[in-house]
Amino acid sequence: MSTPPPHSTPSFVEQEELPPLPEAKPAIWLACGVLLASLALLILLAGRETLAASASTRPLAEKTCALLGCSLPLWRDASAFRMLEHDIRSLPDTPGALRVVAGFRNEAPWPQAWPQLVLTLSDANGQALAQRAFKPEEYLPPGSPAVIGAEQTASLQLLLREPAREAVAFQFGFIPAPIQ
Repeated sequence: MSTPPPHSTPSFVEQEELPPLPEAKPAIWLACGVLLASLALLILLAGRETLAASASTRPLAEKTCALLGCSLPLWRDASAFRMLEHDIRSLPDTPGALRVVAGFRNEAPWPQAWPQLVLTLSDANGQALAQRAFKPEEYLPPGSPAVIGAEQTASLQLLLREPAREAVAFQFGFIPAPIQ
């Protein structure tokens, strides 16, 4: 009986010993970390307006700009304004004139640009007869700050020409002021 020939291993199965990988130097890892951090800061800086427009990411944008010395656009959320009180009365000494007195509050957690104040006068059926948006410079006294602080209240007074006698109701609303 003959013995079978020794079993040989095919060459594609044999494992070739690879040379060891070069050891990474700490300076390379440090440089990679600095580059990644720089990239992250650049992304935050380039997208700061978008980040600043969201209530969930605005704090991150504020911290980034505090670190880098950049500025953010003002917060603009007309729904954060609440009318606290309002009154419209005829002026007895000036026929055809109305005095509008109102107070409102910025309930946003950040200072924001003053809103436009929208006044709508309606008839007894609720049909709008007249509507006008007042820009901040029309209802704020001269020298007012450019922003209304977080949780801050403000009052205003306007003198208007009285519309048609059919106007018996009024309503206030807010819209964002144009970006200047």
